[in-house]
Amino acid sequence: MIPIQLELTNFLSYRDTAVLTFNQIELACISGPNGAGKSSILDGITYALFGRSRSRSDDDVINRQAAITGEGAEVRFSFNLEGNIYRVIRRKQQRKGTMLELQIATEANQWKPLSESKIRETQVAIEQLLRMNYDTFTNASFLLQGKADEFTTKTPNKRKEILAELLGVTTWDRYKEAATEQRKIAEGQMALLDGRLADIDAELTQEEERSQALKVAEAERQVIVDKLKLQETILDQARQTAAVVERHKMMLANHQQSVTRIAKSLQNSRQTQQTRQQERAELEALLAQAAEIQAEYAVWQTVTTQVEAYQTQADEHNRLLQAKRPFELKLADQRSRLEQEKRSLQKQAERLATAEAQREQLTMLLDDSRSRLSQLQTKLEELAAKAESWHEARGKLQELEGEQRLLAKELNQLKGRAKVVAQLVAEKTAVQENMAAADTAVTQLTVQINAIAEQSQQHAVKQAELDSLKTQQPTLHAGMQKLKKRLDQLQATEGESACPLCGQALTDAHRTSVLAELKAEGKESGDRYRANKARIEQLDSEIKQLSQTLKSSDRLQRDQQTQQQRLAKAEARLAEIDTAVQEWENEGAQRLTELETTLADDTAVTAQRKTVKILETAVAERDKLDKEQGAWHKKAADAEASLNEIQRMQTEWNTNGAPRLAEIEQIFTNDEIEPAAQQALAELETAVKKLAYDRAAHQAAKTELNKRVDAPKRMQTLQQAEAALAPLVKSLADLEERIQEQENNLAEQQGQLDSLQGELATLEAGSRDVRVIEDEVFALREAEITAAQRVGVAQQRLAVLADRRQQAKTTLAEKEILALRIQRLTLLEEACGRNGVQALLIEHALPEIEDRANELLGRLTDGIMSVRFETQRQLKSRDAVTETLDISISDNDGERPYDNYSGGEQFRVNFAIRLALSQLLAKRSGARLQTLVIDEGFGSQDPSGRQRLVEAINTIKDDFKCILVITHIDELRDAFPTRIEVRKYGTGSQITVI
Repeated sequence: MIPIQLELTNFLSYRDTAVLTFNQIELACISGPNGAGKSSILDGITYALFGRSRSRSDDDVINRQAAITGEGAEVRFSFNLEGNIYRVIRRKQQRKGTMLELQIATEANQWKPLSESKIRETQVAIEQLLRMNYDTFTNASFLLQGKADEFTTKTPNKRKEILAELLGVTTWDRYKEAATEQRKIAEGQMALLDGRLADIDAELTQEEERSQALKVAEAERQVIVDKLKLQETILDQARQTAAVVERHKMMLANHQQSVTRIAKSLQNSRQTQQTRQQERAELEALLAQAAEIQAEYAVWQTVTTQVEAYQTQADEHNRLLQAKRPFELKLADQRSRLEQEKRSLQKQAERLATAEAQREQLTMLLDDSRSRLSQLQTKLEELAAKAESWHEARGKLQELEGEQRLLAKELNQLKGRAKVVAQLVAEKTAVQENMAAADTAVTQLTVQINAIAEQSQQHAVKQAELDSLKTQQPTLHAGMQKLKKRLDQLQATEGESACPLCGQALTDAHRTSVLAELKAEGKESGDRYRANKARIEQLDSEIKQLSQTLKSSDRLQRDQQTQQQRLAKAEARLAEIDTAVQEWENEGAQRLTELETTLADDTAVTAQRKTVKILETAVAERDKLDKEQGAWHKKAADAEASLNEIQRMQTEWNTNGAPRLAEIEQIFTNDEIEPAAQQALAELETAVKKLAYDRAAHQAAKTELNKRVDAPKRMQTLQQAEAALAPLVKSLADLEERIQEQENNLAEQQGQLDSLQGELATLEAGSRDVRVIEDEVFALREAEITAAQRVGVAQQRLAVLADRRQQAKTTLAEKEILALRIQRLTLLEEACGRNGVQALLIEHALPEIEDRANELLGRLTDGIMSVRFETQRQLKSRDAVTETLDISISDNDGERPYDNYSGGEQFRVNFAIRLALSQLLAKRSGARLQTLVIDEGFGSQDPSGRQRLVEAINTIKDDFKCILVITHIDELRDAFPTRIEVRKYGTGSQITVI
């Protein structure tokens, strides 16, 4: 990672946007006074990349002045990584969330977003891109102010973790986790297989029970089948009988339908006969009125002719009336319009007369207004000069008061800072006490943990000894039993000539000798057995005591981590307090005194206020006269406008109004409204009179016609009756013959119907209900199906046992394969663990780190000091070693603890180790970091030591693309080819590259 550009806006001491471009910078010194904002440049880089800085919270990174105005902080950092250019933007609003963007530059010099949907996911993407987190980044690349010894003073385990992260061996942790996960999955699968085998075994024990159940089910099914066959035979017989009955019912229904149809037809014929007889009587009665109907019809024809003639006259009369209507409307409209115009002109004459009466009064008002306006103008000109002086005096007063308010505001802010600094000074003692207590606690806990570690080794040694003794006891006991048996055999053969043990000749001396040897050997074995037993009991007791002690190990380690975190927080807080107090002493305190002195002297403001007060009277009088002048201007304008309007009205009346009024009155007097329309109306009136239309006679004819309106219909009905009478008489004769035939046929069909009803009654008496029998058969069939299903189930449950035996064989084979997989995954876990490949990689890298560190340390100390990394430590309690990562430091006087060296010597050791780590990371395969930053540390060195540090930095500059060194020592600024100067002003810190 090579930095390209850093932009800081409202970030820590930077108010306005500060831009630092790293192009062409390979080795540079960042210099400036204490508190100017040098370290804030590094905070900007770590805050952009990781969201972390020296500040306690994200809100603290916002510049104090920006926070007061509600503005937020923003950091933009662009860098080159493996040929690609990336940019990270992080913004923070006070008491609000953070915004994070990751971008990459395209070939078109545009920024393409790479941000994820969530900030946490984007942060992970950045760390994956750099292949390191904040701790790795700062330990490998940044030697931060006050934290140069961070790696050296960490615990061995923490140093191993950092080194593992730098070397990238933590990847093997993921491999181990993956192997562990796979092993747990395989073990879960093994448990499932065990459960499956148990289920199969339990099922196979039911084979005899299932075989017996199949026999019972088959016997029950056969009983139901026999009953079903018998019932189906009965059902067939019942259905045959039912079929015969059904046929008789159908015949009976058919005859019943015939009888009904014939009876209905006979009834219809009789109704038709009655209807036609009635029609014949009506026709004969109508023919009897023929003369009367014919006479009525003749009168109707005469009256109809009269009505048609009158209607023709009525249509012409209406046409003439419609023709008159437009002329009448036109005359009425013109008369109305002229009358309205006449009234309007008369009102205009009245208004003119009223206005003429006001003319003299308005003329007097206009003269008075002009006179008063002249007087007011003279007075206002006199007051104008005084008003101008008042404006100038008030403007100057506002400037003085504005400056005073700004200074008062700044004074309040500085007083607030003073209170905060006072609180910080008070807090410093408590923080120091807290830090000392935490440091003491860490030391004590470390001693306890180390003691427990030794006790753990003792526990392992004693446990191994216990296991060995317990293994020996059965062997000793068996040997003792064997000796006892041999001794018993030998004692039982007293008086015999041959030895029962070896078969040789047995003399008394030989017997005595062998018995003595066996007893001695037995006593020795017994003593060993009893000694082992006593030792086992002793070890059991000691192991239990050690186990109780070891249970507190996790708690002590947690307590140690807690106290270490407490110590780190206290150190960080102390550094913050020192920085804040130093900034206040450098700038704030002096400025506070200046402001208090300035604000105490308000002579100029008081004098200016008096001047403004004196001039305010003139301004008030001018304002009053301004209002009066406006009122008189309005009166004069209104009077002049009214006079002009009166003159306009007079001119308009004389020109148009009076002549038009005389003209309208002449038209009404001579009745000269629309002469052409009056002529047309007269002609149409003459035509109406000539037509002589009689409306009453027309209406009388219509009334007479309405009285005889049904005469045409009655005449038509008479004509139809004369034509229909003869066919109707013939139809009645035919209908009487058909009725007689239908009565005979009905009697015959009724006799056949009675015969069929008797036969059906006989058949139904000897038949059974087919539905009842069908229900019985259906029930038996359902029972047979159920029984067959039970037989099928029993057969299936018996047949499945063969499959279960095959499944058991397959499952056993799977278990063997799975057991082998679990064994291999367990080995893989161990290989990928901290004591496997990771330990080998660290051990391989340590010699290179040690050589680089000693090379640098030799230059810095003229070959006097050196360091050595130890990965194993001899346990004090027993002959064994434990894994560690200790740092041994030696000089001409031999090895001494780190704390026994001076501050300058400690810094040189820290500096050499940290540079060695940075070189290792920069040269590592796949490295992502080619930048080194060194913040302070030169102050602990004498001039010679400083020169050696600069020389050491120059020797490693080829290993990095960019090296930045921060210092406030003036004599070192010229030792570097490029200088980045940082200065702090009232508007914030500013950066200049020299």
